[in-house]
Amino acid sequence: MIQQITEKLLNARRVLIMTHRRPDGDALGSSFGLQSFLRHHNVAADVMLVDPLPRRYQGFVSDFVSQVEVGDYDLFAAVDCANGERLGIGENFSVDTLRDRDFVSIDHHKGNSLAAPCEWIEPAACSASFMVAKMLLGTGLEMPAGTATFLMTGIMTDTGSFCFANTDADAFEVAAELRKRGADIDRIANTVFFSKPLNQLQFEAELVSSCFKICCDGRFAYCFVPESLMQKYNFDMREDEGLIDLLRGIEGVKIAMLSHKRSDGFRISLRSKDKDFPVGPIARELGGGGHDMAAGATLDLPDFAAVEAIMLEKVSALLK
Repeated sequence: MIQQITEKLLNARRVLIMTHRRPDGDALGSSFGLQSFLRHHNVAADVMLVDPLPRRYQGFVSDFVSQVEVGDYDLFAAVDCANGERLGIGENFSVDTLRDRDFVSIDHHKGNSLAAPCEWIEPAACSASFMVAKMLLGTGLEMPAGTATFLMTGIMTDTGSFCFANTDADAFEVAAELRKRGADIDRIANTVFFSKPLNQLQFEAELVSSCFKICCDGRFAYCFVPESLMQKYNFDMREDEGLIDLLRGIEGVKIAMLSHKRSDGFRISLRSKDKDFPVGPIARELGGGGHDMAAGATLDLPDFAAVEAIMLEKVSALLK
């Protein structure tokens, strides 16, 4: 399947690359890494983004489209997206439209339901960027330093800079190959990890000091982010990547949850520090998805108290 997808990408006339809504480091790294490589090898490629970029990545990417005509492309590629509801394709066409065309999917989420005619789904992979890097390195073709930097960004963000349990030997090996090809570690570190705005730091300080709770003998830490606090510090939850690690990092905590209110309900993000307590099944049971150790869902409930009651029941049962 990898060979088939590679051939489709390199032989296409024009490729549209898509990823999930509210893109994170892996979504952007895999998308723009693939775009960069294809363009370097004379294949026209566009990345489609329909949501604003998180601030930390605005210096990394700028060349994307937000609205397209389906007929302009002969190949469509989805990366790092497990279902049609989250795929950032705008309003001009649907996933059903894609399935009737030449459509490939590269993803590392369990339960992928995109049903692309040609797909490579590898839930054990540390990130979609790792998968794209593995595929492109396998071609033996030249890889520009910019491509390597994009792909390394996705791998580093999805593995917590190689700290999370999804980091296996293959992740290190692929990262080493990207580094050899010029992946700019300094730029990634300083732009993505070490450039936190002061208002975000102040927001995080008050969030931890006044909003979080801990229960289940100190093994479950969770927090609801009130709208008033976001307004006070002008904090946008599109910048929440890594925010849950404030809770996950507490000594003794096994499971962390971060929640905030959106127009479609209460969004919950879940993280586990212990393979014996996977949170992925809980998220999927609630209509969400993700990985065993990192997952999320959106709950259409009247208030956070209702969310809290459900999650305390499910997490308590898991921790027992």
